[in-house]
Order: sequence, then structure tokens, then C-alpha cells
Amino acid sequence: MEKTFSINGQEVKAEDFTREGDTLSFSIKGKKYNFDLLSRENQELILDNGSRFSAFVGQPNRDGDSMIMTSGREALVSVAGKKLKKAGAQSGGLTSPMPGKIFKIIMEVGSDAKKGDVILILEAMKMEHAIRADKDGKLKKINFKVGELVQGGVTLAELE
Repeated sequence: MEKTFSINGQEVKAEDFTREGDTLSFSIKGKKYNFDLLSRENQELILDNGSRFSAFVGQPNRDGDSMIMTSGREALVSVAGKKLKKAGAQSGGLTSPMPGKIFKIIMEVGSDAKKGDVILILEAMKMEHAIRADKDGKLKKINFKVGELVQGGVTLAELE
């Protein structure tokens, strides 16, 4: 099966794309790639293609793009032509301004938040970014755990 991806804004066609259990195989420009998934814990994958390596996959943003990082390299990947529907900002949704990692959760679900209160801390670009309540309300949900990677534009927490 042929599958088209957009990697860092460039369309790439993967031919002979197959996934059987924990094995993923495909060809790009005549070069064959095979990966075995050895383990997965949250967003960290341990893959083997003759040698073992780690990859981290961020949660897809509202456009359907995921960030993949491995060996100090990163790529923004989407399945071309199959982006998720752009849903404007959710009512009471607190979104990530950029890709990063959840560093610390300050408030607990069920807590009352005032506009401007810090809900959680996002670490991005070697800096800490406070994600603040955009209105008064009760913290309904936190969508990620400490240490998880997130994309820009994903809803991190929700207020009612």
C-alpha cells in the first residue's frame, strides 16, 4: 500500500507500507526501511532496525501533525491530506503555544482557578512557560502527565 506523509512540509511517498503487529516496513525512493517496536512507554518508543534506538512521538495537534524526535533530530509529520478538522479554540481550553514537554502540574483537577492562575508549566526551547487560566472556572481536566511531549496547539487543560 502506498502512503503519503508530509515531513517538515515536504510530501514523501512511502511505498509497500505494511504494519504487522509490532513490525513496520516501507520503501522511500527505492530504499527499504524495517522497524521493530521493542517497547512503548507513553510516548517513548524503543525501535530496532539492526540497532536499537529511542524515538519520542508527541501527541498530534489539532491539525493532525505529530512531532517525532530521535537521535537529536526532530520532524513534524502528518498524513498528507488527512489532517484533523481545525476546531477553533475550545471553550475553556488552554492550548500549548509551541511543542514542548510538560514540566510541572500546579493545580489539581477540580480546583477553582482565577483568570491568570498558573495551571501547569511547559518546558520548551530550554525555558519554562507558565500556562495560565484564561478565565475564572473549575479545572475540569488536564490532558497530559508530567514528562509527556506535546505539540503546539494541543489542548493541555480544560476549564468549565
